[in-house]
Amino acid sequence: MTRDQFELLAPGGDLESIKAAIAAGADAIYCGLDRFNARNRATNLTLDNLNGVINLAHQHQCKIFITLNVLILESEIPAIVRLLNQLNTTQIDGVIVQDLGLAYILKHHFPNLDVHASTQLNTHNEGQIEFLNQLTASRVNLSRELNLNEIKPLAEFGRQHNVMMEVFVHGSYCIGFSGICYISSARNGASGNRGRCSQPCRDQYQTTQTGSNYPLNLKDNSAFSDLAALADAGVYSLKVEGRIKKSHYVFTVVDKWREQIDRLCQGVKLCHDTRALYTVFNRDFSNAFLHGNIGRDMYIDNPRDHAVNHFTHIEKCQSVEDVQRVKKKLYDDKTTIIQNVAQKTASFDITSDPAANRRLKGATCMPILATLPQAEPVITPPKLSVLIASKTDVTLCRHNDIELYYQLPMGLAAELSAMIELFQTHPHLKPYFPAILIGDDFQAARELLVSIRPALLITNNSGVGMLAQQLGLNWIAGPQMNTTNSYALKCLQQEFAASGAFISNELNMKQMRHIKRPTGMRSYYSIYHPNTLLTSRQCLFQTTAGCRKLKVNKGCLKRCEKHTSIINLKDASYVIQKHKGSHNSLYAKQHVLNLALLRDLPQQFTDVLIDLRDIQTETKLSVSKVMLIETFLGFLSQAHVDTDLDQVICPTENAQYHKGL
Repeated sequence: MTRDQFELLAPGGDLESIKAAIAAGADAIYCGLDRFNARNRATNLTLDNLNGVINLAHQHQCKIFITLNVLILESEIPAIVRLLNQLNTTQIDGVIVQDLGLAYILKHHFPNLDVHASTQLNTHNEGQIEFLNQLTASRVNLSRELNLNEIKPLAEFGRQHNVMMEVFVHGSYCIGFSGICYISSARNGASGNRGRCSQPCRDQYQTTQTGSNYPLNLKDNSAFSDLAALADAGVYSLKVEGRIKKSHYVFTVVDKWREQIDRLCQGVKLCHDTRALYTVFNRDFSNAFLHGNIGRDMYIDNPRDHAVNHFTHIEKCQSVEDVQRVKKKLYDDKTTIIQNVAQKTASFDITSDPAANRRLKGATCMPILATLPQAEPVITPPKLSVLIASKTDVTLCRHNDIELYYQLPMGLAAELSAMIELFQTHPHLKPYFPAILIGDDFQAARELLVSIRPALLITNNSGVGMLAQQLGLNWIAGPQMNTTNSYALKCLQQEFAASGAFISNELNMKQMRHIKRPTGMRSYYSIYHPNTLLTSRQCLFQTTAGCRKLKVNKGCLKRCEKHTSIINLKDASYVIQKHKGSHNSLYAKQHVLNLALLRDLPQQFTDVLIDLRDIQTETKLSVSKVMLIETFLGFLSQAHVDTDLDQVICPTENAQYHKGL
């Protein structure tokens, strides 16, 4: 092994943390500016000090990546283009992105800026890597939920396509797959896709049946003992999480990882002493996702710093005095680290350059923002799509003007034969692909499409969109692909031959009204659905209703079907439901019903969807599903005049539409 086979990538939430990372030996640092990044709570950089940061880092052979890893609103396109113009004049080493419209702009107008795909893009299969490679991404940050056996073939596939793999090796674990977690957004409009996550997963809940008060709270990630396995799997970038952590935390973690990488490269026995890592903030550690040991042991019933608990256990404290002695030593150790960092960085100079902070307003946008081709306004009622997930609902309707979609399981490989038979038996059915398709389940998606060749499909997974393009199939980007601006629509159509896309349900009316639909492209919106707040590879019943199994296995994915609820002590209750063939999901307590959108924006959408899957929330129907479909058809055909939909479906909520991003 040689040192250039790895990149140690450190967080830089403020200037002191950036200095600490450089002093500790980071190969690269990811940091955000004061806008457009997924850690708004961090202090972040300004354009005044960016060049000073770059100069200091480059003097120490350290790269600087700028995080632009949020969804971009239509109104923000001019500002993000002006910012890219400014970044293009600096010596930054790359930009990290989530938004497809931004990736499209970078590809076609700023080809000199190296593009990295954010963890918010939730990359976990080969098709997604191809998809992002087509947008010129030179690396992708893989989903934290993957294990080593799943990472290795992706790394090999990436090498074949000149895409490097980046993996989080230390810091916070999220309970849900990144990019499709909307719990904070639904709660108070603080979207994780905009860097404002308020971390409801770390909140206290009403004590559950298993005695847990923090049933969604995971331990922290630490792959410190797994460096050799990560190297064998072909991982290039080893990423430390923590842009809202203090500089002494950044220094300690990066320093220990620097030592570990150097040991591996020098052929020296790896270190297993984790005392330093436990000294700075942690919620205890787990590497269970990496080893596929997902289960109860990943949870901890305390979201705060675990350091004192860890060392009182190690020291076998028996008295209050023993605990106080441990606390004092921890305080003294952290003080020593802080002093050490201050000493090592005392000579580091970051000279601000106020002249570099040219105002974003008024700066040139180049010809990038020339008028986008736009389809004519919609003058006919939108076409109705219906989503189901039960074979008993396959015969719900055969209206020629209704498209009926069947939700495919996330564990598609185990159900492939049955799914092929279902679609061949019912050719009017169209497939609806989930956001998560890992390993064999993604390969099964390929086999399904080759076998049934549907006239149209909806997918929440960009890898399936890539497959559809390669097979010449018409496809629609689903709501969990998070489309929020005209350039994302243009990207999907021009780069991937998408036939249409759902506009994100996180937007409000003002945020979506100026989005331009390209000519020949369909615009979709889901007006009735259970509000999926997050999807987790973890078992959400381990700490709630209980489960006899200590670990998740393949049988759990295929056979388990459960339902429970939890109550957040701050505000709301949530529904947890696990369907056979799919991962656990958390839902809002009521379905979303948004009839206001069609009154507010009658010429915006060619298609709307209603979701009739059997998700058990407080929302109840007073009519059959057949009658409900007829009622929706009546509402659409009568130009959205008042109907009894509010009476036949209740209670419902629509707060997100009013809050927006």
